[in-house]
Order: sequence, then C-alpha cells, then structure tokens
Amino acid sequence: MKKRDSSVELPSWHRKSQKAYRLNRIIILLQIVAAFVLCGVVWFGVDKVMH
Repeated sequence: MKKRDSSVELPSWHRKSQKAYRLNRIIILLQIVAAFVLCGVVWFGVDKVMH
C-alpha cells in the first residue's frame, strides 16, 4: 500500500510531461525565429524586385 501512495504523490508521467513541455517551448521559439528570418528574406526579395 505504501508503494501505491508514493506513486500517487509522484506520478510516473510527471518527468515526461515536463520534458515534453520544455521541448515544445523550444520548438515554438525556433518557429518564431524562423518566421522572422523568412519574413526578412521575403521583405528583401520584394524590395529587390520593386527597385
């Protein structure tokens, strides 16, 4: 019974959840950076075509 109580206090999925959350945050930040880079590429590409 004590083994079950300790598993209720610290769920087995807790670490995996934290790792996935951190990984998702990193992926989202990389997507934001990539969006800004692509925005700059498009901006300068349109500027070259217009001038």
